[in-house]
Amino acid sequence: MQDNRDNHPLDLSYLTEIVGHDPEFMIEVFETFTEQTPFYMAELEDALAKKDWKRVAECAHKIKPTFTYVGRGDVKDFVQLIENGARKQENLPHVAEQIASLNSLIDKIYQQIERTIVEVKLKYKL
Repeated sequence: MQDNRDNHPLDLSYLTEIVGHDPEFMIEVFETFTEQTPFYMAELEDALAKKDWKRVAECAHKIKPTFTYVGRGDVKDFVQLIENGARKQENLPHVAEQIASLNSLIDKIYQQIERTIVEVKLKYKL
């Protein structure tokens, strides 16, 4: 299952629906994601380290929609699992493993975003 998420491409249909074919705004959304996600993840990891499961759930809830904007609805669904596990305080060791997996996924998404920004700039001659 993890491998499937690792290789999942960005789906820009939702972003295109929101911003139209405005390449500069698309790039801005991608850059905002790459700038803000480390803060969200630091907050999530801090809550995990403190075993503050309510806060883990809140942090997961907060970061969840950002994956839709960058075309990774599959990761949004994965974060929903983290949120649910933390909120219900079920299988907490698995929640910790999922957060570690999320970090790895985010690194892959950053790479996808970098490539997509280059493609958008080439396509629209920016």
